[in-house]
Amino acid sequence: MLKFSRTKWVGIERPAKNVFLIHGTLEDHIYGLELDLTVKAPELTILNIEGKMRRITTSECAKAIPVLKKAIGLCLTAPDFSRQVNKIIGQKGCRHFANLLLECTDAVFRCALYETWEYLQKEGALTEDNFRQEVLGNLPFLKESCFAFTD
Repeated sequence: MLKFSRTKWVGIERPAKNVFLIHGTLEDHIYGLELDLTVKAPELTILNIEGKMRRITTSECAKAIPVLKKAIGLCLTAPDFSRQVNKIIGQKGCRHFANLLLECTDAVFRCALYETWEYLQKEGALTEDNFRQEVLGNLPFLKESCFAFTD
């Protein structure tokens, strides 16, 4: 019998070439959280973040919402980005918000990489293998993160 189930959804929009709008939702039988992020491209820095707690366990949970603002200015490509999110948002705010924020930013990488590959493919600038090598050279933390970036 299923005793616990958690679902996360992430959606990304591109209203302009230099902006990603991300909406993330985390749902389980205890928590219901939402995040809305604005990320500047190509720098991949967080410009804005808003959070909602629709279902929580204690009145203390709501104190995590203002802590989200401390993520503004963080760069998604920083080598210690995950550690910063877990320390700043997770420890001082809410570990569930931190987890959802990491899911949202991971989706931004996938979207940005796909767009870059699509553009370079049209230009005939790189082969698929050269593209992967270039990406891993710039973003080494993506190694082994998905099938496309494994040896």
